Amino acid sequence: MDEATNQNQETQAQETQETTPRTYTEEEVRELLQKEGDKRVSEAMKKAERKSQAKIKEATKLAQMNEEQKFQYELEQREKAIEAKEKELALAENKATASQVLADRGLSAKLVDMVVAEDADEMMDNINLLDSAFKASVKAEVEKRLASKTPKKNLPLDTHITQEQFRAMPLSQQAELYKTNPDLYKQLSGRG
Repeated sequence: MDEATNQNQETQAQETQETTPRTYTEEEVRELLQKEGDKRVSEAMKKAERKSQAKIKEATKLAQMNEEQKFQYELEQREKAIEAKEKELALAENKATASQVLADRGLSAKLVDMVVAEDADEMMDNINLLDSAFKASVKAEVEKRLASKTPKKNLPLDTHITQEQFRAMPLSQQAELYKTNPDLYKQLSGRG
């Protein structure tokens, strides 16, 4: 029985320790900050070291090549750079085209990042998919709202209100008329 009581007390003590926030002394905070700073500095140093090793490896590779191999290697590097720039340019052109297509279809140009692709066919497929999904979503929401309770009639839809109808209106409707059509209100109230 004493063992069960001791276990319950230990469990309660552990739960209390878990729920109460731990407070740190100023020295402990400094120590934690120093550890985090050291960790980040060592990660940055490792990253810089990897970069420098890659450059050294590249320089060693170039040093071992003869002139023709160096020329061929540099040519390949330039071709890769040109190819990367061409991809960037094509992506920018596709983004501009996609923005225009979205605007033509009545969709926000902010959605361009969702549909842009390197391939024009793939991009158009993305635009068509987005367009149909967006319109289906809007249609569903409109149908949902139309199926809800019909709003109360506040004012006649036509602006041909007689003075008798105006006088019979509650003040709230007259105030609404004043907000929506002040000229008609003045005419009907005789203040204009």
